[in-house]
Parts: sequence; structure tokens; C-alpha cells
Amino acid sequence: MNTKDRYKFEDNGSEISFMPNYSFIHTLKWWLVAGILAIPVMYYFRNILSQNAFTIASVILGIYMVYFLWDLLFRIPVKYTFDKREKCIYRKLFLTKKIMSFDEMTYFINEDSGGYYYVIGKKRNQFVKNYRISNYYSGSKKSRLREEEFQTDILYPVLDAIDVPINRPQ
Repeated sequence: MNTKDRYKFEDNGSEISFMPNYSFIHTLKWWLVAGILAIPVMYYFRNILSQNAFTIASVILGIYMVYFLWDLLFRIPVKYTFDKREKCIYRKLFLTKKIMSFDEMTYFINEDSGGYYYVIGKKRNQFVKNYRISNYYSGSKKSRLREEEFQTDILYPVLDAIDVPINRPQ
């Protein structure tokens, strides 16, 4: 799967849109299968386990499924649209919300617990409220290749569209 498919990147001339968490849906499918398979296994061993152990396992499975549904409904469908005509950036989950104009936008790399990712935010309060626009990257060889693909296929076209100066590697 190439980078444009992983981010569901679309450029139709008047706007650029992509979904930063779209690639996570393939992983989520496997976690769904694991959760579904855990239910019959858990009920098969319910007579062997004590009542407390079965209750704990049921609560853990319930929390697992809540996180699964949260990711499926509120994390994956987030879509960012860079409208060239109106010079605005929109974030769409269920409703479309204008988050900033092109003039207010800045981008930077945010480090978080051993990894890093690209974010956008308003220039004046970029560290207070920002929006993640890439996957997490570690520093491994494969991660660096994916980051380079993200930069060339997603980030640079977006920055070109909003006229932000870029220092590209030669």
C-alpha cells in the first residue's frame, strides 16, 4: 500500500484532503478478529476460572471493545481538508469545522514517548491546540522511509498549496 492510499490522500485542484489515521483501519480489523475470538474462548474456560477471574476477564474484554469502538468511530474518520479557494483548513469528523486559515497555520514535529509525528497548529497557540497529521515515526530504517514517503507525497504538496516555504533535502 502506497502512502497516498495509507492516508486516503486526494488532490482535486481546488482542495487537498487526507485522513491521517486511515492506515490504522487495517490493524483495527485484526484487533476486531482477536476480540471476537476472545469471547468464545473466555466462555469456554468460564467453568475452569473462578467467578472473580471470569468477571475480571469480562471487564477487560468490555474495556477492550470500548477502545475499539472509540478508535473506529472517533479516531479513524477524521479528515483534514485544505481548501485553496477559501484559504482555510477544515477538520471533519461528523460535522465540518473550520480550524484555521492558511495564514495562521504552522507545522512542526512533536515528540512523544520515544516517537514523533507531524502536527499543525495556529502560530500563536501551536503548543496549546494542535492537530496530528501523520502517523507516529520511531527512528528505525523502515520508519524513516515511511516518513520520507509522507513528506514527498503528503506534506510537501500541502505546504506548496498553502505557500509555506520548505527546506527540501536534495
